[in-house]
Amino acid sequence: MDSLSFGRMIHVVTVGAHLGYDLSTTPLGGGGTVGTHLVRHWASREDLRLIVIGSGPVPPAEGVEYVQIKWQTGAGERDPSSFSVREYARFCRKFSWKVTEYLKNLAKRLDPARTCIVHHDVAEAPDFARLRVWGYRQVGIFHVDVVDYVANIYLRGLISAPALAKAHRALYRARLHRLLPLILRLIFVKQEECVEHCDLLVVPSSPMADLLERSYPGRARGKAVVVPWGVIMEGNGRDVNPLDIRNRYGIPEDRPVLLTLSRISPEKGQDLLLKALRIWEREENGDLDLFICGAPAFMHGRSYYARLVKLAGRLERVKVHFPGYVAGSTKRAFLRAADLYVFPSRHESYGLTLAEALAVGLPVLATSHHAACELVRPEFGMVVESNPRAIYRGLKELLYDRKKLVEMGKKAREFAQGLKFEIAAQRLVSLIQDLVEPSSKRV
Repeated sequence: MDSLSFGRMIHVVTVGAHLGYDLSTTPLGGGGTVGTHLVRHWASREDLRLIVIGSGPVPPAEGVEYVQIKWQTGAGERDPSSFSVREYARFCRKFSWKVTEYLKNLAKRLDPARTCIVHHDVAEAPDFARLRVWGYRQVGIFHVDVVDYVANIYLRGLISAPALAKAHRALYRARLHRLLPLILRLIFVKQEECVEHCDLLVVPSSPMADLLERSYPGRARGKAVVVPWGVIMEGNGRDVNPLDIRNRYGIPEDRPVLLTLSRISPEKGQDLLLKALRIWEREENGDLDLFICGAPAFMHGRSYYARLVKLAGRLERVKVHFPGYVAGSTKRAFLRAADLYVFPSRHESYGLTLAEALAVGLPVLATSHHAACELVRPEFGMVVESNPRAIYRGLKELLYDRKKLVEMGKKAREFAQGLKFEIAAQRLVSLIQDLVEPSSKRV
């Protein structure tokens, strides 16, 4: 008997191009973080046989079977966060092809009917249609609805995601989609194929589920399942004293500190916050310090970072600090050193750092997006429109009474106690088990 096929064990193959990297040093965003922590939670389960496929050199957990799909360039191996648009498109095609071939061969060694492929990517994912033909069950995790992202960020909301998906289908039928850049062809075609061929579509918020069903009428209905990720806190290293952060940057004890923490990328809206602080300087008297933590994302990250530095340089009474990418105990120290967490995203699927801020007892100011409407409550935060004037008004109201901020922080921590990542990990296992072997058929 093949060693992969013993007992009634379910085989789970977790696929993610952003898997296999050290999260303490490599900024890969929420998808890589969620994927890595799911693997770590599942690795010790006796009812799963886990295989992980990624592009990085480091297995996400001890004891799992890890398959690395390497990406070679003239400059050697690099992580996907450093790729240009063209490099990333080529990487997507190569990763997809190699994973598809691996899964084709794997189907000869185990029973695809008892195997679930968990996809953490869309553009980089293997061939959804072929996997379905081979008999695999498939779960697509939407860390980002990329069509919605394109509609909101690149097209500035002038066309909705459902309308954009419909327009692409018309182009595809007319064979005009080939005129689009490769990366856009990958995005639109692969997302449609993911919805068509996956058995379940996992999203972290209800608005995302609704949007998928409206973008792919008839195809996504009944497939979308909401699984909020909760709080993921890295536990590596000894804790850093928050006072050390303030002392390092010369921040007086009585000066309010704002914090935003995410990758440096246009959809994260750090520029909106800096513009709101320009209004603050014109209309308010108080001085502030702001930490913009994070590293530039691939593609537009570096040019956007330069723009942020320029905007920050125009501020006089607000001191802006760019500590770079922070993780683990250092991230926790920055969160605890702040008085208010600001989450000014133009587009967001969930917001892991928003949940982390609540968990350490930070009140939050967020712009209106999928996650904020489900995570933020009036007793510990505020949700405003995604523009500088609205963010300024939110800052003015929340910073008016710092004692009230402390009380809001306590309520934020209480609320976050129910946001446990372990719940999401178990929920997803249960969904996979029911998909491969419905409870009515289990012994």
